Amino acid sequence: MSDVVELTIPVQSDLLVLARLTAAALASRADFGIEDIEDLRLVVEELCLSVVGNETNGTIHLQYTREDGSITVGCSLSREGGSDGRADGVADDMSLRIIEALVDEYGENMVADRRQAWIRKRRSKVAS
Repeated sequence: MSDVVELTIPVQSDLLVLARLTAAALASRADFGIEDIEDLRLVVEELCLSVVGNETNGTIHLQYTREDGSITVGCSLSREGGSDGRADGVADDMSLRIIEALVDEYGENMVADRRQAWIRKRRSKVAS
């Protein structure tokens, strides 16, 4: 069974809480443990920041997919004025290190002519 949730928010740091809460809610429904949920919340914020960079206008588009013990989150930016994609110079080393340390997969691709960064986190195996 899979769930797809889409969230669109303006580029405003105080609204990133919505991105984190959505990730936490889906991870909870997928029976992720507390540590995995907290990791996912942190990595979703870092994913958004890595895509947005220093951009102050525009819209963040997030797509969350929950399936078979994993959550995949795609993040893209629509800038005001019509240019889409990643802000220049946002490949922040610290964000990328955090993302790569906390997820199982990370990548970038093009979706509807827009650059998208994505992560996938699998639920940790619970010890019996």
